[in-house]
This record gives sequence, C-alpha cells and structure tokens, in this order.
Amino acid sequence: MKKLEQRFLTIQKEIFDVYSKMELSKNTDIIKDSWKRPEGGGGKTCVIQNGNIFDNSAVNFSSIYGSKLPKSALGNSKVKSTRYGFQAMGVSVICHPKNPNIPTSHMNVRLFCILNKNKQIKDWWIGGGYDLTPYVIYKDDINNWHSQAKANLDRFDKSFYKSFSKTCNEYFYIPHRNERRGVGGIFFDNKQYKSIDSSINFLESIAKTYLSSYKELINNRKKETFTKEDKQFQEIRRGRYVEFNLVNDRGTAFGLQSNGRISSILSSLPLNASWVYKKTKSMEAREKKLIKILNKDWNV
Repeated sequence: MKKLEQRFLTIQKEIFDVYSKMELSKNTDIIKDSWKRPEGGGGKTCVIQNGNIFDNSAVNFSSIYGSKLPKSALGNSKVKSTRYGFQAMGVSVICHPKNPNIPTSHMNVRLFCILNKNKQIKDWWIGGGYDLTPYVIYKDDINNWHSQAKANLDRFDKSFYKSFSKTCNEYFYIPHRNERRGVGGIFFDNKQYKSIDSSINFLESIAKTYLSSYKELINNRKKETFTKEDKQFQEIRRGRYVEFNLVNDRGTAFGLQSNGRISSILSSLPLNASWVYKKTKSMEAREKKLIKILNKDWNV
C-alpha cells in the first residue's frame, strides 16, 4: 500500500509544484498541511490562496481505511463486502482562478481496495476524471480540452473517450437548476484497467494530461482584461459550483460519510461566491447565454 500511496503523492506534488511556480505575488498564501484521521489513515492538503493566478486552488491527497465503505464510494456498482476493511486513496484538485477568463477546473484520480482477512487486496477499482467550468466562452479552449483528453485515452482504448465524456456530462449536472456545471471533460468509476499497476499508470496519464491542458489554458488567458461586472458574474456562477459540490457531488459525500477532515473537504470551495436574488437584466441575459453553451455537447 505504501508504494501505491507514494505514486499518488507524486501526482499531488507534480501538480502543486507547477501551480505554485505560477504565483508571483509575495502576498500569496501557500499552505501545506499534513493530517491524520482518528479512524485510520490521513492525508496532505496543499492550498494556494490570494495569488495572482488563483483565488483558491486545492491539491489534496488522502489515504484512509476503515471497516465500512460509505455508499457514495460504490457509485452504480454492486455492494461489495468490507468485512475485513477497505482502503481508499487518491488525489483531488480544484482551481478557482482570479481572472474570470480562465475557467475553474477540477480533477481527481482514486483507487478503492477491499481487503481480505490478512489485510491484503482482495478486490479493487479505480475512478476519476476532470472537467472544465468556464465563465467566458472561448470555443478553441474547450475543443482543445476535449481533443487532448481524447488523444490520451485513445492510447489505452479507443472506446474510453466516448464513454467517459458522456458520463462526465451526465454526472456534472445540477438537477435543481436543469443545467450542466460546465463544458465537460471525462469521468469514470468502478473501472479496472488490466492490473493495479497498469491502472495507476492510466490514472497518472490522466493527471498529466489534465495538468498540461489546464496549464496551457491558463497561459493563454491570464493576461486577458476583465471588468468589475465580469468578476461579479464569475462569483454568481461560482455559486452554482458550490451548490453542486455540497448537494450532488459523490466525492464530497464520501468525505463527509467517512468522517473526513472538514477543512480539507471544503477547501474545494471558492473563497468568494454569491447568490443574488434579483439579477440585473444584463446579468440575466449573460447567464442565459452561458447556460445555453454549457448545456451543449462539446465532446469531440
């Protein structure tokens, strides 16, 4: 298990190092916080706040174990016995940029293991993916995001992208708003790709593709100018992000159901968001136009 944990820790370090180096402001808060879970396991939370690029970015590693697997971990799979315990580990990334021209991004990769009486792995599966939530639409950015995801997945199985992108659109959906959270990407769960080692290689490729795609997008848009109204609109749309994470997201539910560390779980939320009861006509028109774009299938 230690070797598996180390591979996820390496994913975390590579992503956080890249994002940290983007920040030039001396006032940026860069926090690295290791923690332990009383019931078993722990993790490392790495956060960037108040930077020149990120309002808030969290790159979290966790590895926890216990005797009862939360329902949220099972997704659509059949219930699996955890008589002798389970271990779950992974990396979760969420970035809320300062500039509204740069979309919010999310990525996670994870491994779930069911243990036998000797505390060895009896059964296992992987899950993960990444998605993009823009506030200002740049069609080339969205198409590149999907094209790069497809190119990576095609190296493993040419059927993956079509399936994973469809699942992403279905998962990142806000039912009470009748709208998608963003323009999609890829998402999958309860998957075994050959061996555990091959599956972790697969997850590593997903993390690297996400990082490369998002870094490119940041560099393309970080110098774009924006207005006070742009920022207000970004915060209104961040409110939708909060709603999804707290009401619909299985990852958040897993953290809460497994008695996880609240401050780490909620580090995925933006520093600032708003819920305006009565929007201006220009804001309403802007939001209506954006939602129409979000609800479109961007799969390549």
